[in-house]
Amino acid sequence: METTNLKKIEYAKKLFKQISTIMYCPICNKDLVIYKNSLICSNNHNFNISRKGTTILHKNLKLKNDRIYTQNLFLNRRNFIKLGFYDELHNYVAKIINEYNPQIILDMGSGDGTHDFIISKKALNKILFIGIDLAKDGIDLANDYNNSNCLGIVGDLNNVPLKDHSIDMILNILSPSNESEMKRLLKSNGIIIKVTPKQEYLKELREALNIKNYDNENVIAQNINDKYVVLAKKEITRTFILDEQSLSYLCKMTPMMNNIEEIPKINSITIALNVYVLKIHNDMIYVKK
Repeated sequence: METTNLKKIEYAKKLFKQISTIMYCPICNKDLVIYKNSLICSNNHNFNISRKGTTILHKNLKLKNDRIYTQNLFLNRRNFIKLGFYDELHNYVAKIINEYNPQIILDMGSGDGTHDFIISKKALNKILFIGIDLAKDGIDLANDYNNSNCLGIVGDLNNVPLKDHSIDMILNILSPSNESEMKRLLKSNGIIIKVTPKQEYLKELREALNIKNYDNENVIAQNINDKYVVLAKKEITRTFILDEQSLSYLCKMTPMMNNIEEIPKINSITIALNVYVLKIHNDMIYVKK
């Protein structure tokens, strides 16, 4: 079940206590401690925990609202995901998690947190999922799940406020990634699960909007092969029938529909993904915090 607004701040504080030894201030890199309803460092940089359970751990505490990645977009994405279009992905990721049995998983680019929530329910052991994203509207929604050991943080994927080699596993689902930051954050035996779109991903919608299909699948694959040790790769391609409601969710969840009001008439949608299980090459350079 999702938490109520009155309880989210208490759940968030409980989860922050679990990671108190690995957090640091994104402004000065000093350790953070919980004080009342805030996180504070020895230089008195103060990061408020809101009633929604959300904390902005970013150098800029007054981030502007994103005009594209809005609450409405994330709500529709949540509703679309919950209809089962990504079930095969969730089952596979949970299988990998159960094989490696991590304690802390960081989702870099977590959005509204629904992928993490569903995956967490399939994990055999209790795992702390930390989701980080720059979109505050998404993280506010992600903290609907913070009574399920899922903590959402507003932060910079290029400057994650967690200490070196403190994370067991990183998820990166259809989101840009900072490879050096992943290297810094992961423990020596840490694993990355990276999900990228195949060329056919959402092809029916793209065709209806006269947007070309993804053409960089091979480039992404080459980059991954060059920079990571590929432990496993799974390809997922399934086409689903859409009804009026699921089509509405789809169109309202994607930036492709930005400034387009009329919903295109399509009857099906293809979910096509590459799922990589990776380790980072030991010679990859990272910037020590």
